[in-house]
Amino acid sequence: MKSLFPIALLALLLSGCGSDHAADEHAHENGHEHEHDEHTHEEGPEDRTTIAVATAAAMGIVTQEAGPALLKEQLLLTGAVQADPSRISRVRARYPGVVREIGVQPFSTVARGALLAQVQSNESLLNYPVTAPIGGTIVEQQAQVGEATGDTALFTIVDISRVWAELDVFQRELSRIEEGQRVELLDLDGRQVATGHISRIAPLAVHGSQSVRARVVIDNAAGQLRPGQFVTGRVTVAERKVDLAVERAALQRFRDADVVFANVGDSYEARRLELGRSDATHVEVTAGLEPGARYVTANSYLIKADIEKAGASHDH
Repeated sequence: MKSLFPIALLALLLSGCGSDHAADEHAHENGHEHEHDEHTHEEGPEDRTTIAVATAAAMGIVTQEAGPALLKEQLLLTGAVQADPSRISRVRARYPGVVREIGVQPFSTVARGALLAQVQSNESLLNYPVTAPIGGTIVEQQAQVGEATGDTALFTIVDISRVWAELDVFQRELSRIEEGQRVELLDLDGRQVATGHISRIAPLAVHGSQSVRARVVIDNAAGQLRPGQFVTGRVTVAERKVDLAVERAALQRFRDADVVFANVGDSYEARRLELGRSDATHVEVTAGLEPGARYVTANSYLIKADIEKAGASHDH
């Protein structure tokens, strides 16, 4: 019996050590699971928020469906507006005489046939009318009451209901510019003010700049363009259709990714996108969004701010 005691005691000690070791391993594994849960929570915060429909409308949030788009490859050309020479009239007196009356003011608009002045003929001493041969704006007036008429034009009238935009095309761009291409005209603030098509490409280069002029004829009935005004022409030189695209203005940079905010009812969720080709207004989507999905196109930064605010409150 004495000889068996150390063996039994050793077995008992070994059994206890094994149990403690197993308990330690179990506690260690549980600790790792807890750490893993905390790590997952830190790396995967919610990317969505809820905003009532009426509130979203008051915030100016606008959505639309994602779908196909026609991407435009465009060149930017600078130039200036000028009057159509066929719509400029320099009005002279028919017979030598003295100006007795003037019926208009500089920069006033006149109709065709309107009375511009009365001139007393040197020969007959009778007054005869000087009338407007075209309708338009009086841009220059040389006539003065009491002055003798001569070869100088008394009035210059310009009809700006149709004008030209003369765009400078440099050698590196010339091979891509053709008659008939669509042109969007922008003012100096980048706002689109008119559209048209290239109607003519000049055969001669401008001596100083060595550029070639491309002419765009613009219907200017509303008078939005004025001769002498500088413009930028956005010329479409190629087009390609893509199956899925979103508006460029809808994109936000969110957690190191390009996203749009998808909308279902009153729920908004950040969708990380893989992007392809683009133009001035749209970007192709190759992954991350399904055709027909609604996404925020206006004031998307408000959705981003709301999600970030909710995330900050959750972390706190």
